[in-house]
Formats: sequence, structure tokens, C-alpha cells
Amino acid sequence: MRDKKKASKDVAGALVMVLQLGINVIVPILLCTVIGVMLTNHFGSKGFTIGGILIGVVAACNGAYRYLRGYLKRFESKEKHD
Repeated sequence: MRDKKKASKDVAGALVMVLQLGINVIVPILLCTVIGVMLTNHFGSKGFTIGGILIGVVAACNGAYRYLRGYLKRFESKEKHD
């Protein structure tokens, strides 16, 4: 019984990690793209949209890296205590 609870808790933790990682990637890209489009519409240069997308991708990679690094540290410390 205890193994089933631990297995379901591990699966739930992995699912939360995947969902959080998806949010950490999608939100910066969409937000920076929308800001870039708004600046493009205001100033009339397509460089703002491209710049917004690039900044969003860099921010998404940075956020995903930081999240995964923290997750792996928590995972390793959890294994040491078990």
C-alpha cells in the first residue's frame, strides 16, 4: 500500500514539473511577442516583433534552466533523506 502511495506521489510530482516547465516556456515567449507586436503597430517597424520573439525565447530558456536546476537539487536532496 505504501509503495502505491509513493508511486502515485512521484507521478503527480513529475506531472506538476512538466506542467510548470511548459508554463515557464510559453508565458515569456507569448508575452514578449505580444509586446513586440504592440510596438510594431505603434512604430511601424517589424524589428520589434522579431526582437520580442528572440527576447522571449531567451527568457524562456533561462526560466526553464533555472526551474530544472532547482527541481533537480530538490530531487537529489530528497533522495539523500530517503
